[in-house]
Amino acid sequence: MIGKAVKPIGIVLAGILCIYLDGFAAEKDAKKSSEPAKKAAKAASKTEAAAPKKEEAAPAKQEDDSKKVVATVNGENISQQDVNQMLDRFGKQIPEEQIPAVTKQIVDGLITQKLIMQFIRDSKIEVSQAEIEKELNKVREDIKSNPGLEGQTLEQVLETHGSSIDNLKNDIVISLSLEKNLGKDIDDKKIKAYFDENKAAYDGTERRASHILVDTRQMKTDAELAQALEKIKKIKAEVDSGKDFAEVAKQYSDCPSKDKGGDLSFFKRKGQMVEPFAAAAFALKVDQVSDPVKTPFGYHIIKVTEIKKGTDVKFDDVKQTIKQNLMEEKAQVLIRQLLEKAKIEYKT
Repeated sequence: MIGKAVKPIGIVLAGILCIYLDGFAAEKDAKKSSEPAKKAAKAASKTEAAAPKKEEAAPAKQEDDSKKVVATVNGENISQQDVNQMLDRFGKQIPEEQIPAVTKQIVDGLITQKLIMQFIRDSKIEVSQAEIEKELNKVREDIKSNPGLEGQTLEQVLETHGSSIDNLKNDIVISLSLEKNLGKDIDDKKIKAYFDENKAAYDGTERRASHILVDTRQMKTDAELAQALEKIKKIKAEVDSGKDFAEVAKQYSDCPSKDKGGDLSFFKRKGQMVEPFAAAAFALKVDQVSDPVKTPFGYHIIKVTEIKKGTDVKFDDVKQTIKQNLMEEKAQVLIRQLLEKAKIEYKT
């Protein structure tokens, strides 16, 4: 909702931090798990009530934990408190068993954010207070026009989502700084050429696909990742030998979609799946199966089962969206370069 009004923020919130539960079925999983999570929280509260001494000691321990450094980025610290603030934004949406994986995603996202802030500082990119206020006013207008938020202020909406006006201002500074740096050489000619080559990303064309995932998010060593790659290759070989894709998915996949034979339903080229996955899926014809595809979630093989063609779209109608996408792609290149050069230390 907020990112909808302040389009540059999409670069940061959707493209860079990438702190989401699961790009394929997390939202549904979170909803399914919400009741068990509530029951677990209720049970935990009863336990705490029965042991008041432990409850009194908890705040001091939490305070100490918040000061703990979880990672350093070129000598600058990321604290447990930074991580806790991001976790709090999810509230009770995260099933307990997913917390370690989400925490790792949050730490990686905060590392990326720190690198970008360092880049902005070192590049001496400046954003004026007037520019920040302009974007804030866009968000305020968006809230006013949203019937579901009638009577609420921007500050109230942000608080509901576990955020604050200072957090939003920081996101705006990062986004506008990146827009100034990454958008300066993206002219109409480049945008038009991109449109001609990628019409399926903007005309509403959809793919229906199934996938098999070998989850690597908990893997920390090269040996573990190599084993995961070998596993997905063997799975691909079974599919290539004629075994039913859905049955193989039920047997091997680490994604909740395995219960449906790996089916992910329809999705568009942009904005619904992580980029490597979407790019691979849209390169396939019906019934084709991809080679292993690496994403932040792990290794996948993908089978397209249906294609729903879009409608004609005019270039002028999607021009700004394409510019945004081009900046997001450049941002990802920048991030890879910053990560390669950075000195990053994870603290145990």
